[in-house]
Amino acid sequence: MKLLTDFIARRRAASANGPSTFASTVADEQRAAGMVLGPPDDPTSHGEAPPADDRPLDQLPTIGHIGRYALKYRLGEGGLGTVHAAHDPLLSRAIAVKMLHVDVPAEHRAALEASFLQEARAAAGLNHPHIVTVHDAGASEQGLYIAMERLRGADLRQLLQQGWRPTPEQAVAIVRRAADALAYAHGKGVVHCDVKPANIFMVGRTWPKVLDFGIARVAQGPEGQPHSAFAAGSPHYMAPEQLRGEPVDRRTDVHALGVVLYELLSGVRPYTGATLEDITDAVLQREPMPLETLRPDLSPALAAIAHRALAKDPARRFRSARHLSQALRLWLAEQPLPAPPAVRA
Repeated sequence: MKLLTDFIARRRAASANGPSTFASTVADEQRAAGMVLGPPDDPTSHGEAPPADDRPLDQLPTIGHIGRYALKYRLGEGGLGTVHAAHDPLLSRAIAVKMLHVDVPAEHRAALEASFLQEARAAAGLNHPHIVTVHDAGASEQGLYIAMERLRGADLRQLLQQGWRPTPEQAVAIVRRAADALAYAHGKGVVHCDVKPANIFMVGRTWPKVLDFGIARVAQGPEGQPHSAFAAGSPHYMAPEQLRGEPVDRRTDVHALGVVLYELLSGVRPYTGATLEDITDAVLQREPMPLETLRPDLSPALAAIAHRALAKDPARRFRSARHLSQALRLWLAEQPLPAPPAVRA
């Protein structure tokens, strides 16, 4: 358990400081979920509204530069970095730039930057409807950065904090599409390692875009220890093998998606605790409360899918994100279609 102890110590220190099948199922899922896919009711940009100024982005005041990009205003901040709305003068387009929070010893900086750029190149090669498009990445005097497509909407964490509660059909549509995105990435040799609501950006109520591919892997030091400058994943969503410092694979992302599905269906996380030690102990040792207990009206078949994804032993989970997606697609296809609206005489 030394690795887990070191992980907790570092986290405390840090806190103190497939496309081919995709299109064919959209219409069926839309009918089954009873949803019109489109922008949220109150769209924002990466979770924060732009300033009260109707001028085009390139005409807004510039608050700084990173690389060739002119930063305009801050969109949000998370454990891994700060996101700004920015203008790309070369291609004359609006983008989002994430500047990573990095504070590592000088002797580790070169290796960290090389690892980051390698992961960023892999993420830039991912082209899927439910993965955010990465345009560019680099190292500058201001630090490491990623330039990506500008999104309109809010991430799942924000929506849940605002009190939004999806129906089971909506939750399944979201997680199924995120699973398709992860299955595509896994096929390219990219494991996310940090799937959580904050990294699932919603451009529509059931239309997710998965963010931050590969960044959590950069947070791992040369011996698998997380750099103190990074939040190396969120312990609520990390798989037991991650917390133990064991090798990770596509089933690690399946576990994280299982946590997200459980939370969307129940409104609570499966692993909780008053301290970081309590949370990690819950992930490693305790079984989540059965979904049927928290929500008696929930389909037992759907609850079984979520609990299988959450299995502590990777061998007992779905073998891949694709298998999880197939199980969710089958469940959704078996749901009765909503009744058509009544026609007035």
